[in-house]
Amino acid sequence: MTLATTGFSPFPPELLLVFAASLLLWSRVHRLLLGLTARCGEWGAFHTTLALSHLLKWLPLAAWMRARLWREELYAHSALGHTGTAVAGARRLAVHAKADGCLLCATCVINLFINAGLYLEALDIERGWQGPSEPNLLPAERNEWTLIRFNLVEAVYNLGGWGAANARLSALEEPARAFPFLWNFFPVQRAWILAHTGRGEEALAALENVDCQRVTRVYRSEVHFTRAAALLALCRYEEAEREARRGMKRARRVSSTRNGLFLLGRIAMAAGHLEEALRFFDAGATHPYKGQGGDGLLAWGDCLAKLGRQEEAREAWRLVLARDAQSGAASEAASRLGLHARRPAVSGSPVLPQAR
Repeated sequence: MTLATTGFSPFPPELLLVFAASLLLWSRVHRLLLGLTARCGEWGAFHTTLALSHLLKWLPLAAWMRARLWREELYAHSALGHTGTAVAGARRLAVHAKADGCLLCATCVINLFINAGLYLEALDIERGWQGPSEPNLLPAERNEWTLIRFNLVEAVYNLGGWGAANARLSALEEPARAFPFLWNFFPVQRAWILAHTGRGEEALAALENVDCQRVTRVYRSEVHFTRAAALLALCRYEEAEREARRGMKRARRVSSTRNGLFLLGRIAMAAGHLEEALRFFDAGATHPYKGQGGDGLLAWGDCLAKLGRQEEAREAWRLVLARDAQSGAASEAASRLGLHARRPAVSGSPVLPQAR
């Protein structure tokens, strides 16, 4: 069989195959496909990201491209709720990050560990870091190092250290100003801490400085959830619910959807709508994504207790210990269960990490 168009001689299909194969061996095509893979992740098209990554694995990629592809694949697995696969890959990537001083890989590992509830492991990356010293960093590397420490703020407050997290974040304010992408999202992290420490008005004021259109699509739901948390702190329940539902509509990661369900449950419970709250908590607890979520499971148990369902409440609190064992919520759950809660230590130190 031959292919032909008007004005051209017959064109053997075998030559088309040779041409296609040649394109796939061209480094510029590799860059294009890798960029498309990353963009799909930014858009929240994680299944497409994985499909492209499987194709790219067969190509003779440069070493830096292969490392980037590895990161994009692990981010996609984490976003889809494939926590075991993401964590296993993160442990291997951590070895590479420490050996080569790769800041981009360190960022990826930290995010994956935090998403899986492994906050102590995330903080250990920072403690054991043997990368280039900060004075010798190029501007892009300096920004990445700032992003690493910014992400670790979440690890600290998930351990229950809201004050320590706030101190860490404050120490990053000046270096974050030099990184427009991070500086635009900086108020969201600040507002989340403020909302959870009873400073709802300050949290809302901080969020006024965020340009949602400049936030990566997969994180835009977090802006709405943070505003909902601030409104919840102010007992403005109807507004909080509307904002949380907006976040649910924008959610791209399975973790965001699950966290939105728990947030809606907390809002309904605070408003005194216990049966409605229970439906949200049940949906969150049975959601396919099981990472983190200790605060939502803890609130689920509290809701059950308010309804007089004590044994079910105790089961919910036990689930906190099983699913989010390192969290501050786990300590509270252990207290409710009458157990001796113990804050896990890192590198022999029982205290929460402070700003560096």
